Amino acid sequence: MTPASEFDYCIVGGGLQGCLLAHALAWHRPEARVLLVERSDELCGNHTWSFHETDVAESARGWFDPLVAHRWPGYTVKFPASSRRVGIPYATITSDRLRAATLRLAGEGLAGEGPGAARLVVRTNAACEIVSPSLVRLGDASEVCCRMVLDCRGRGGPAGDVGGAGYQTFLGREYAVAGRWPAAEPTVMDVRADQACGFEFLYELPLGPDRVLLEYTRFHEEPTCDEARAASLIAKRLAEAGVGSATLVRTERGCLPMPYASEARHAGISPAGGYAGGWFHAATGYSMPLAVRFSELVARASPDRVAAEVAAAAANDRLRRGFARFLNRLLFCMVRAQDRWRIFERFYRVLPEARIARFYAHRFTLTDAARIVIGRPPAGLAPIRFARSFVSLPRPVPT
Repeated sequence: MTPASEFDYCIVGGGLQGCLLAHALAWHRPEARVLLVERSDELCGNHTWSFHETDVAESARGWFDPLVAHRWPGYTVKFPASSRRVGIPYATITSDRLRAATLRLAGEGLAGEGPGAARLVVRTNAACEIVSPSLVRLGDASEVCCRMVLDCRGRGGPAGDVGGAGYQTFLGREYAVAGRWPAAEPTVMDVRADQACGFEFLYELPLGPDRVLLEYTRFHEEPTCDEARAASLIAKRLAEAGVGSATLVRTERGCLPMPYASEARHAGISPAGGYAGGWFHAATGYSMPLAVRFSELVARASPDRVAAEVAAAAANDRLRRGFARFLNRLLFCMVRAQDRWRIFERFYRVLPEARIARFYAHRFTLTDAARIVIGRPPAGLAPIRFARSFVSLPRPVPT
């Protein structure tokens, strides 16, 4: 079959990684024609992606900053007997904003060419098979030829099984409130609730004077969210805030694997970003730092060098990826569930802001790693379970 059309790049997957990559290519390679294919009926899903401003390199700011929906000068973490304000600027990108910006980009033409010469073509509700590093087959059996195919399908890609893991599940509810929300900055981790059933906390993003996202997060061995518990803690926080009536605007749910077994090897045909290629922070669940890094790497490299550059960057980051998985093993296998919060309390108690920033940005040093794990251990250790975790068969991660 003759390919239907030609592009410089084909991005398979229109989530966070795929859309960020489209913007990076438009910025660094404005002459390139890009096809973005998403199997769902719209781009980006229904998510809120937060990050530390220090996660993003200066080289990406030109194309990345317009995508940011909210910014704050810092945030707070709260534990049973302590709290801390962290003065690292914090920010959020929403699905709505990223989707709108990507669709606007698709409406822009290539300079010096006719209005039909779009730099970005978006195809939604379209199945896509990667046939070769330069060819994809769409659900209607048409084939599209390009210079480079990028796999950004997330956990549904060839590396969807990331080995033995715990899970970070969350349920977020965004509200419009009658009164003024009392906090001007986020609370990234409020762990003051009873931890008898395992590590859980409330995450709070003030999106405006009368708008807030409250998210219940649970770290657990199973990929399930206790929705009744989530509703209870969210309702309690709304009552404490004293803002009167609260109207539910939207709800988002998610489940992120926190792998601790050996890193899944990408066995796909083309270079992969996001979860498909292991470009995520295994120990935090934050996707933005490595998603931006992958986008910059691909957009700056010539198409014939992308695969080699991606492989080299992944190899260079191997020790950090391994350490992040080791931290997950400590969290899920070394410490009893009801004492897991103590790991995070110690992290924020002993680390200065510069080290916290490097850790979340996935740019931490060996000295940073040593400072995280060396010191007085938390209560509730389970060394026998920890030892068994190295010989037990890893549980597959649902995709």
